Amino acid sequence: MKKIAFFVMGMCVSLMMWNCKGGTSNEQGQQDGDSVATGNLLNVGESTIVKFVRVVNDNGARVFSKADEGSPWRVTWIEDIESDMADIQEKWSNEEVPEGYLCNEDFACAGDVLAVLGEEGDFYKVTIRNEYSDMEFGYVKKDGTVDVEPEKLTVDALKELTQEYNWIHVRVITEGKYKGLVLLANMDELQGERFEVGVMMDGYMAFPEMSYDFIDYSSEVNELTFSEVPESGGCPTYFVYPKSMAHMSEYDYSEGFNPDKLTDEQIDRILKDMQKRKFEFVKYEYLIPMTEGGIRAYWVKTK
Repeated sequence: MKKIAFFVMGMCVSLMMWNCKGGTSNEQGQQDGDSVATGNLLNVGESTIVKFVRVVNDNGARVFSKADEGSPWRVTWIEDIESDMADIQEKWSNEEVPEGYLCNEDFACAGDVLAVLGEEGDFYKVTIRNEYSDMEFGYVKKDGTVDVEPEKLTVDALKELTQEYNWIHVRVITEGKYKGLVLLANMDELQGERFEVGVMMDGYMAFPEMSYDFIDYSSEVNELTFSEVPESGGCPTYFVYPKSMAHMSEYDYSEGFNPDKLTDEQIDRILKDMQKRKFEFVKYEYLIPMTEGGIRAYWVKTK
């Protein structure tokens, strides 16, 4: 599994929890037009996160596999080659390092914001899963951390945060039958272009997925062309889009897919594909103060 430099609205990747209780409500936010609540389009329930903490210890915080300082801690295996595509994996310290790999301690660094799922004695149980690791959660000592209160993520705040990035294009539908739907296209220079579908909750976003759908631009097609998506997950290319649905630069090349160009019929197709999948994880995204880009993502396994 390749570890890629990954920026989506300045996001650092972690994980968070969801359930199937249904939607949230936010009447005042809906009246103000800057926050949208939904719970039916993707069957995403409210976040069950307990709170957030920031690591303030200058030396960082070890992430243990159990609420015990004697338990294995998180480390990183790095393929010992000179390449930007070297394999990097997060593991526990008691696992045998394979030949051809280096092993480094993987601390939660000073300034990192962790999502807390619960408490056990002197430890917080925190989410640590990301797209490079199968580890779901770990434990950090409470001392050396302080509580952090997320800010309310609204439609206006989301648009403002993404305006400066010409490789990120987001559409939030604020009225009609798709109210609350988030359609996001992100151009990654190493992995290519990706497409995510989520919903706005009461102050945060939810994306019921662990893997991404990859999309491609082609000057040879005249309309959006879908691939069949297996129920277990994504496919190499979810759809190919034409020039008429692209953000075009002054030099006549695509700067990414424009979700605003999607028709109701195409959105219906996307929703049907999403609804027939069996998602193992859901990603929640929060606006955390004093972090680069502001938005951080947290994954956790569904119930």
